[in-house]
Amino acid sequence: MTLTDFDPEDYPIVVAIDFGTTFSPKQNIQYAKTPTLNLYQEVNGKYRMIEWGWKSKLQMETPAASKYIQLYKYKPHLDENLALVPWNDKVSVPDAISDYLRALHEYVVEKILQEFGRSYSRKSFRYCLTVPAMWSDKAKDVMRKAAVRAGLISGDDHPDRLTLVSEPEAAALYCEKACKQYDLGHGDRFMICDAGGGTVDLIVYEISMTAQGRHLSEVTKGHGASCGSMFIDLNFGNLLIKKFKRQGAEFPKSVIQTLVETFAYQLKPQFDGEEDMYLALPRNDCFDDIKDPRSIGIDGGYMCLKATELKKVVFEPVVMNVLALIQEQLDGAKNCSAIFMVGGFGSSSYLLQRVKQRFSNMVKTISAPHKPEMAVVCGAVYAGLNPKIVTARVTRRCYGVGVNERFEEGVDPISFKIMKPDGARCKNRFSTFVRKGQKVQVDECVTNSYHFTKSDSTSNFSINIYAIDGYPPRYTTDYGVSKLAEISIPDPFNPWDSIGHK
Repeated sequence: MTLTDFDPEDYPIVVAIDFGTTFSPKQNIQYAKTPTLNLYQEVNGKYRMIEWGWKSKLQMETPAASKYIQLYKYKPHLDENLALVPWNDKVSVPDAISDYLRALHEYVVEKILQEFGRSYSRKSFRYCLTVPAMWSDKAKDVMRKAAVRAGLISGDDHPDRLTLVSEPEAAALYCEKACKQYDLGHGDRFMICDAGGGTVDLIVYEISMTAQGRHLSEVTKGHGASCGSMFIDLNFGNLLIKKFKRQGAEFPKSVIQTLVETFAYQLKPQFDGEEDMYLALPRNDCFDDIKDPRSIGIDGGYMCLKATELKKVVFEPVVMNVLALIQEQLDGAKNCSAIFMVGGFGSSSYLLQRVKQRFSNMVKTISAPHKPEMAVVCGAVYAGLNPKIVTARVTRRCYGVGVNERFEEGVDPISFKIMKPDGARCKNRFSTFVRKGQKVQVDECVTNSYHFTKSDSTSNFSINIYAIDGYPPRYTTDYGVSKLAEISIPDPFNPWDSIGHK
């Protein structure tokens, strides 16, 4: 199979996977998502995943829990801009992702084949895997390779059988279905705020109506930050530790984790900023070490959590980051008719309330669509079924290639000077193809013209592709420039080498 003969009709079933920091749809339980948890056991010096999702969580609540290693919240470690404690578990992050995707994929395939019987086979599937908009090309490449190792597709398959879709774009396709409900039409702009467990991704789209139907184009470049609901959980865990330490109690990590999980699953989604909340405490002898339980709100097996304290210490430090991200998008979009809150954290009534308080005087409609926690995975299916609905995207980085430009005395460093038949050249110059923030139409071809100087020592030439998160640099060696790929191109007629710009 060549890169030009991919036909979606050969793969009639689209499987979308929203691989989240804390949850990924779906396993057999009431909640629509299953925890992103891996449970490992050491076997002959190697670690083998024995359970995943809810079963992993339940297994860690048995007396045999000490025999296992549970991995969780490992997805953020692919974000190179996030200052996390270095990952030092026995299983690497890419391997953990691959193990989880393999188990999830087998579960999904089994359910699909049960439903459709002999009508389809595994060869009928193509995949849309969602990734944060803020991720680097390197992080996306790690995710794609992990998916291939997990068996979603094989190395021999056409690469388009597995498509990576940004999470806010997938959510936009889901919300686009609701545009008529919110009276949004041609020329209107709407923002997606995809607030998940680890990241919050945002982007603004403009609606255009054509003879072919409704289409979307990016107005701002998608961006975000690691300020999802897991950081609310971290704040809550730190609050508990401080409360217990004030009473002279040192709690095991497992007890704190259980309390945080109870808060995350049961209390956090219902928090409205007004009502105090009550956290059920598990039976454990360590609570006997608390000198004065009532001073920290413990009575009758429950801990009272004051709404004012939860707002100030647990929620607001994270919510303020989200509000700042929304403001940045509004500044870039100039005008916006609607903000749609999606994702698990996006369904938080407190977050929605705070967004309305802050921006209702600027944006007419601020809403969470039906089942906001499922927006990304449902939208990813729409992306697979209709990949042409988004007609233009805004580049996240500046991209270019390395060339040999004419050497400028007094400007270019002497160490970059090379002599060619047509004169002195400066190597390592950056030739820009697209700038950061530039709107590019889908399938648009951006071209630059170059010529190559002849050499008898080689029968091919290389083109190095570079990117930078900023303005176009002068040299490919400048700070912040990263090399993305090297393409070796054989010359069918004559041997050539170094690349030069006209």
